[in-house]
Amino acid sequence: MENKIIISSCHCGALKLEIDGDVPETLTSCNCSFCRRSGALMAYYPKAKIKVVANPGTIREYIWGDKCLAHVSCNICGSLSHWRNLDPTQTERMGVNARLFENVDLSQIRIRRFDGADSWKFLD
Repeated sequence: MENKIIISSCHCGALKLEIDGDVPETLTSCNCSFCRRSGALMAYYPKAKIKVVANPGTIREYIWGDKCLAHVSCNICGSLSHWRNLDPTQTERMGVNARLFENVDLSQIRIRRFDGADSWKFLD
């Protein structure tokens, strides 16, 4: 797929991401307790390819369970934007909620099902 700047924006527009990368070939739908409730479809990019654009106080992070990820949301509208890895050996990859992409047609992207609730394996 073609390389372009992908724009991701929360509902109110206060938290945006600019992603310098390809449109993903697949998205991940995870069934863990958090992802299932948020309804996110995750795409993965190197942290260096993502620019977070937000005013101070716009971002909130939710850290729970084994404390390996910080889920990042807009503090105004609550939209889940992305996650960042808290494991110091895994900090280069970020998960981005593709449902917030403004300039990508998600209907053309294959969705993979991931069992984050139990086996930690893809189900397809």
